[in-house]
Amino acid sequence: MKRRSSIFTKLFFTYLFGSFAAFLVFVAIFYLLFSNDLKQDFTDALHEKRHQVEQTLQLAYEEGQDKEAIISTLNFIGDFDYRSIFLFGAGGELLYNFSSFEELPFENSIYVEKALKGESVTEFIKKDGKAIFFMATPLNENYDEQVMLIALHGYEQTASRMKGIFLLAGIITVLGTTLFLFVISKRIAAPLRDMNSVALEYAKGNFDKKVTVKSKDEVGQLGNSLNYMAKELESLDSMRKEFVANVSHDMRSPLTSVNGFIVAMLDGTIPEHQHKRYLRLMKDETTRLIKLVNDLLDIASIEAGQMSISPISYNLSEQVRKLIAKVEPELTKGQLEVSLTSNQEEDIYIYADPNRIDQVLGNLMQNAINFSPEKGMIEVEVAQNEQEVIVSIKDQGPGLREEEMKFIWDRFFKVDKARSQKSGTGIGLSIVKHIIDLHDAKIEVDSTPGHGTKFTIFIGCQTPTKDHFHQHQ
Repeated sequence: MKRRSSIFTKLFFTYLFGSFAAFLVFVAIFYLLFSNDLKQDFTDALHEKRHQVEQTLQLAYEEGQDKEAIISTLNFIGDFDYRSIFLFGAGGELLYNFSSFEELPFENSIYVEKALKGESVTEFIKKDGKAIFFMATPLNENYDEQVMLIALHGYEQTASRMKGIFLLAGIITVLGTTLFLFVISKRIAAPLRDMNSVALEYAKGNFDKKVTVKSKDEVGQLGNSLNYMAKELESLDSMRKEFVANVSHDMRSPLTSVNGFIVAMLDGTIPEHQHKRYLRLMKDETTRLIKLVNDLLDIASIEAGQMSISPISYNLSEQVRKLIAKVEPELTKGQLEVSLTSNQEEDIYIYADPNRIDQVLGNLMQNAINFSPEKGMIEVEVAQNEQEVIVSIKDQGPGLREEEMKFIWDRFFKVDKARSQKSGTGIGLSIVKHIIDLHDAKIEVDSTPGHGTKFTIFIGCQTPTKDHFHQHQ
């Protein structure tokens, strides 16, 4: 079975690798600088020791000290464990050896000859795995000692001690860094694991779970987004369930009525001379069912991205007049009046899909009828200016609150939750908005609680190209 790689593992090893790489680079650079600095310290020590020896010899000769006193003084200056002092005569012969070495551990004749010629030589050599810093320098020509050679050793011991310190510091740093990175990676990955668990609950339809947000960074923003998504999904799920209940109710009511009428007609409960009246009632109920099914099909087309429009140039004014005539029975039933006005003497034409625009206007008119009080007035206006054609439908219903207006285009949204009025399934305005968008038109709503609602459609006057509408198909 393939092992799952968690975000914690990726974060931890990424941070660990990056930290180790940075640490190794730092150690390499630091050790290089330290080595150079240590070499410089040894070189400075050579010059300092040379100066001490020169001063000692000068003072001894000025005071007329004998050889034994000079040797005693130089023995006191020397540190045989780490420093060696060799004095040579004019012929290059070794006069004094203040060192733990019986003889020099390297070939010195070349350097002594250079010093006898007045040249000072400073070198760093390795002999048998040992690093030695030495200096060969000429002395006062009036001295018996003509050349002084000073050698400093012990570089390896100093470097080894520092390597040990570096190694110990490195081990402590690595352990501390690993622990720190482990904790940090855990803290970063923990909210992501929590989000994953919560997201799985959302997938099961349980929207009660919430992500605990403890930061304001990108992870915290993601947590807030998940919580917001859950809120929206819960609202959508609630509306979907309500929609299913509403559709079931709206389909069952006319079917029950039609079934009752048919049974009553068959068993003779309804006299034959009243059959025509009840057939009209059944026709109205089936018309309601057809509209409901068409709305459901439109919603399915919208969700699948398959709704299309077929624009032509046609008489919008005549379409509005026919729509008003078609809803005349419902207007009469609600004792409603309709006023139709226009700012043009002649009929107004537009370039659009007449069937879809009729669907839009029919939905808006049906909304106005549903929400208008008895003996109310519905105002319909068709206008045109240089840029666009404007159609508005205004009712005298209860109006919308400001917080409701931003949701009216959402699928399944219904204002009257208690279904106190016969106001549809909550998908009509969503279809309206989509059709208007397909026409690259605009629709606005203006509503005040207690003063009715006004929907206004703006459709451009210019005739779009066929290619423009073809991309919506």
